[in-house]
Amino acid sequence: MIRLSCYLLIIFFSVTVIAAQDESEELQKRIATSNTQLKELQSHIDSEHRALARELHEQLQRVKTLRNKANNIRRLEDEQLLNINKLKERNQQWLAQKNYQLQLVSAFEQQTQSLVSKQSGGIDATQVQKQFNRMLSPRFETKQIIGSDNKLANFESIKFGPVEYALNDKEAGLVSAHPNSDEALLNPLRNHNGLYHNMLMLKGEGTSNILFDPTLGNADKLNKTQFSMMEYIERGGTWAIPIISFALAAIVIGLIKAVQLFKLPNLKALEQQVVAHADNPLSKLKFKSWVEHLDPIQKSLTDIVIKNNVSQKRDDLLIATLSKHKASNEKYIGVIATCAAVAPLLGLLGTVSGMIHTFMMMNVFGSGDASVVSGGISQALITTELGLIVAIPSLVISALLTRKVKSFQSSLESLAIQLSKVELTQAGTQHD
Repeated sequence: MIRLSCYLLIIFFSVTVIAAQDESEELQKRIATSNTQLKELQSHIDSEHRALARELHEQLQRVKTLRNKANNIRRLEDEQLLNINKLKERNQQWLAQKNYQLQLVSAFEQQTQSLVSKQSGGIDATQVQKQFNRMLSPRFETKQIIGSDNKLANFESIKFGPVEYALNDKEAGLVSAHPNSDEALLNPLRNHNGLYHNMLMLKGEGTSNILFDPTLGNADKLNKTQFSMMEYIERGGTWAIPIISFALAAIVIGLIKAVQLFKLPNLKALEQQVVAHADNPLSKLKFKSWVEHLDPIQKSLTDIVIKNNVSQKRDDLLIATLSKHKASNEKYIGVIATCAAVAPLLGLLGTVSGMIHTFMMMNVFGSGDASVVSGGISQALITTELGLIVAIPSLVISALLTRKVKSFQSSLESLAIQLSKVELTQAGTQHD
């Protein structure tokens, strides 16, 4: 009986699970169908929304057009409904405008000394156009201009837009405003001798090829800022003189020391011979034959070896000789390093002095003109630039010479160490 009950329960639960699974599958199918229908509905709504938006835009454009037409119709109606007072007021405005135009034409006739208006009071538009074209066409005019000799003279000038040229029987060039007066200033073009000939051809024949400055005078200003070396040093002021003195001292000493150091002998040959015979004693005659044609530096070391046997005394003499040659080789190199250190300090001192002078001038004359202030500051910075120009090469020269001295001193010390171990014998007691 119990078993039967268990079987019935199992069958019941199995049927329940199967039914639940069927319901779950059916529910999933319904959900999928609902999602598909929802997407189709959203797509349909979007298409209808776009169509309605397009139709609304068209209606708005139509309303805007109708409003413009209504405004035009209203304006025409207002014009038709103007009373006599409005018409009189408008007529007076037209008469005032006509009188103003006639005054302008009269002023133009007085300036150009021409007649462009008819006796009937009208204006000849063709005549006005001809007068304007003639005024716009460039022509030579006599004008007083300050020449390159800073004297006021008569020139024949011609203007092409913002650019003006001038020439006389001596020179030709571009015309610019004088910085300190109302007079015009001639700027002769350097290295362009053909300008004078071309200007004469333009004046005589009416056609020629001439130079044109697209910078409207800025190129000439830049050209004037180019200084020679002496002019540049003069602009540096008093402190530029000691800086240049240090530069000359560094150059002279550097050349002398370079020649001295590059004439130093090669120590490798003698060192190789000594190393090759280091294990066997050498005779003094043979050793002397090696050192007959050596340089004084090597002879000073070999003489100590010949005159002294292997001992502490020989080592001390060799060390003393090395110290003597080292001091001789390093002599005056410190002066170059000193020039490299002092030159920028002098440049900075000159800049500070120039800045103090500039600010004193600003205190007296004011700082309304920025070009004056910037010009004084730029001139004060020249000494700093000169100091750096002197310091950098001096520092490089000092480093190169010091490296050369250290390299030679190292080779000399190596040779001295090898020579300190050389044992010399008399010619009769030489070991083979």
